[in-house]
Parts: sequence; C-alpha cells; structure tokens
Amino acid sequence: MKKSNKERMVTLRLPRISGKNDAVYISVGERSWRIRRGYDVTLPLCAYDVLRNSELAEDRAITYTEAIH
Repeated sequence: MKKSNKERMVTLRLPRISGKNDAVYISVGERSWRIRRGYDVTLPLCAYDVLRNSELAEDRAITYTEAIH
C-alpha cells in the first residue's frame, strides 16, 4: 500500500489585536511561516498545533500573573 505524502492542512484567521504585532512567526523543524493577523491563511496541521499551544501557554501565563497580584 502506497502512503500519501500530502499533509493535513488547516485554514484559519488570527484576529487583529491592538497592541500586538500584525504577524506571528512559527517554526517547525526547518520550516517556518509568517502569519499575518486579519487574513485567512492555510497552514500544515503541525504549524497550527504550535500556534495553538503558544496561545494556550500565553493564556495560562496571563491567568497565573493575575492570580498572584
């Protein structure tokens, strides 16, 4: 049986947020992406996972900071 080399892709749009950079940079292995906020982009699932984990970590850090102050 022949395996497909086609990666699973995800389309998303990062919201524009005042005070945040207008682009997000993601790197997985030797590949990297620049994702502009406010535009639809299609990424491999591995890049989406890195982005999602980054957003979750940032949210947890904010929650922790608020809890100790």
